[in-house]
Amino acid sequence: MATTTTPARTQSDRSMEMRQKLIAATIQSLIDKGYARTTAVEVCARAGVTRGALFHHFESLPALIAVALSDTYDRLLLESCPSETDTTIEQWITWAWSRVSQREFKAVIEIWLASRNDPDSTADIQPAIERYKAIFTPSEHNVLFKRFGSDKKAGAFYRLAAETMFGLALGRATNPDGAALDHEAIVLDQLRAYAREIDAQ
Repeated sequence: MATTTTPARTQSDRSMEMRQKLIAATIQSLIDKGYARTTAVEVCARAGVTRGALFHHFESLPALIAVALSDTYDRLLLESCPSETDTTIEQWITWAWSRVSQREFKAVIEIWLASRNDPDSTADIQPAIERYKAIFTPSEHNVLFKRFGSDKKAGAFYRLAAETMFGLALGRATNPDGAALDHEAIVLDQLRAYAREIDAQ
């Protein structure tokens, strides 16, 4: 009877596994501890690796945080982004809230707040923040532009809806265990109702 052998893991495989372990530990620390307490020591303890391993794979802690931010953006906002054929604004609200209400989005919020409150210490993270601004900017994002870019009323509503959902996500982030806010459903129902009015025009 023929036997199969598992291919040996390459150095590249091991390196990728270590990087992913550090990225996951960083995201979890940002969620649990916040930006200020996401230190190299904390991340390494969560990942079960030495500080030497961290600095072997990443130039610095901010460099690791920048990669963790990009990883979170990609998984939450890019990999599941609706197609350009799904054109209703109500559909966009449903999709956007399903993304920013995820527990992992708290890591993004923590980095955003830190970059605003302490720009000097987060300078290395700014390029990652800037690179993904297009996700939330209709003029730079084809799907958003198709929904909002050519109509002033729709564009204004986009800003209202986006800022409202970011606010709800921030509220969740400050709640124990990230629990939903009591008024979430009412606010989202109002956004969807307004969206249906614009879609019907």
